[in-house]
Amino acid sequence: MRETKKSVTCFLQCGDEYLFVHRTKKGNDTDANRLNGIGGKLEKGENFLEAALRETAEETGYVVVENDCHLAGVVNLEGGYDQDWNMCFFVISVDSKNIPLGSSNAEGELLWLHKDNVLNSSYVLVDDLHYLWQKIIAQNSIFFAGTVMDEKEKVDKISVSEILN
Repeated sequence: MRETKKSVTCFLQCGDEYLFVHRTKKGNDTDANRLNGIGGKLEKGENFLEAALRETAEETGYVVVENDCHLAGVVNLEGGYDQDWNMCFFVISVDSKNIPLGSSNAEGELLWLHKDNVLNSSYVLVDDLHYLWQKIIAQNSIFFAGTVMDEKEKVDKISVSEILN
């Protein structure tokens, strides 16, 4: 039986721009050299929203509260990685693109991208973002995704359902 990890992925939003981490540091074996949102694993006894607030502060220095957060979706990801993952994706509003901790963290470089340039940027994205990005930024629903990854960490199969807000 494969181990299942729980994590959050947070897309900080300022206007039409979203903050990403280009994972180039820390000898990352998970999603190395790929672009993803801010986030990480849940700590023991922590819920997904608490993890989103904590990870945002730890990785960026932004101090955000519950009302800054919008649950964009829940993702069940199987295969491809050493573990399976249950993830919650959040969009978190911030007032400034001036990142309190600077333009890098222990994971890599932090950078803002306009929402319309994410899918066609020169960066390699984690693969599920190709399928979910438009739903993340729409903010008019909560999506639920079931994803099966292949051995190259690419989406082999995905099903997406949503509840309109």
